[in-house]
Amino acid sequence: MDLNTQSPLSWTFRAGTAEDHPGCADLWMQALALRDGTPPDPDIKRKALAKLTSPRGVLSIVESRSAINGFALAMDDTQAGSSRTAHIALLVVNPSIQARGVGRALLASITRRLITEGFTSASLRVVKDNLPARKLYEAAGWKAAGHGVFEDSGRPCVHYKLGLTDDGS
Repeated sequence: MDLNTQSPLSWTFRAGTAEDHPGCADLWMQALALRDGTPPDPDIKRKALAKLTSPRGVLSIVESRSAINGFALAMDDTQAGSSRTAHIALLVVNPSIQARGVGRALLASITRRLITEGFTSASLRVVKDNLPARKLYEAAGWKAAGHGVFEDSGRPCVHYKLGLTDDGS
């Protein structure tokens, strides 16, 4: 069966493990190259792998027939004396299955995991021109909280925040 014809029911969401890290880093590199119209950059893969192997990470995987088709990585970003905060550092869906609800389901999956693990808020940054991703986050209740630039690329970004408690904090 072609990935483009699979129903959402054939996708499995699970917690990621160390064995998933190389495949996730490769998917990140390939998807960014396609998004940006550039050749795959091993340096991007190396940076993603460094984030994926951090002991502070919470990794959620979406797969079909044991192939990773997307993942979300959240990092514990709690400051001393503050409530638990996570930062979604990486979130990607295989470009061949985008616009099929997988990103929305993956975002919901990582959000549920963060709540279960006791986080009370979350943040993320997205490339300013990535309108499909921004629409996805906003539809899920994330609120724009400022602008900036990514340190490694200098590309403009939008900061988003989401309260994970009943009071929205």
